[in-house]
Amino acid sequence: MSLRQLPEIRAFQRTDALAFEPPSQIAADFNASITAAATDADTSISIYGQIGIDPGTSVDNTERRISNALRAIGKQDITVNLNSPGGNFFSGLAIYNLLRAHPAKVTVNVLGMAGSAASIIAMAGDEILMASGSFIMVHNASAMVIGNKYDTNDATELLSEIDAAMAEVYAARAGVEKKVAAGWMDRRRGDGTMFGASSAIESGLADGRLNADAVKVSAEATKSVPRERVLENALMTAANMSPQEAKALIAEIKSGTREAVGPVTRDADDIRTAIEQLRSTIRS
Repeated sequence: MSLRQLPEIRAFQRTDALAFEPPSQIAADFNASITAAATDADTSISIYGQIGIDPGTSVDNTERRISNALRAIGKQDITVNLNSPGGNFFSGLAIYNLLRAHPAKVTVNVLGMAGSAASIIAMAGDEILMASGSFIMVHNASAMVIGNKYDTNDATELLSEIDAAMAEVYAARAGVEKKVAAGWMDRRRGDGTMFGASSAIESGLADGRLNADAVKVSAEATKSVPRERVLENALMTAANMSPQEAKALIAEIKSGTREAVGPVTRDADDIRTAIEQLRSTIRS
């Protein structure tokens, strides 16, 4: 078990009505080129990119891969090298629970960003170290909801439960009251708080800094996934569309040719605008 007294968070019932993705600002700030300068293949786990199956690159950052890696490592101290904007909350929560249950010391190195669902993973570290210029981002759970009024009501209830679970984890790790952690998440109408290395350490969300030579920037790193790809993946998952149908719908929305939507400007590149248009379009 964790060397710290961290809470185990119960599993939530997965639902096809919710499609999780990093908030647009976090995705825009994410730098995928940041990785660990060196790793010990026998005792290290790397989590780079979106949590879950990355919709653009198909990189596997699921609980299944992490579970297999932990099983291969065995009862040894491990290092988790983390640079992720977040993604699927359910996978992030499952990975947190797996790392929390590891019988030896878990060190989490935040190399660039631990945003959204990835911040929950980071909290499982017995020791959390942050590189210069790295961030931990905490906020209210956000997801694209596809369905009728009953689905949206259920989604609202589930997202509230998820927020409470996340606040419990942050509070336990930082040694603060749950309402303090919830306040971090509630800032800016739920967009949350971005903690740099200094503020994260001061707040109790991290323990120390990484040496500068522990991090490298790779020129060959995969570029950030275009938001269109994220939306296409969500439509294929939650609305049971084919890849061709999803691509066609996104193209129609961007071009303004779909009558139910109306003209769309470049501001529609913002994922929130696109989501609102998708909600009104999917059933038309």
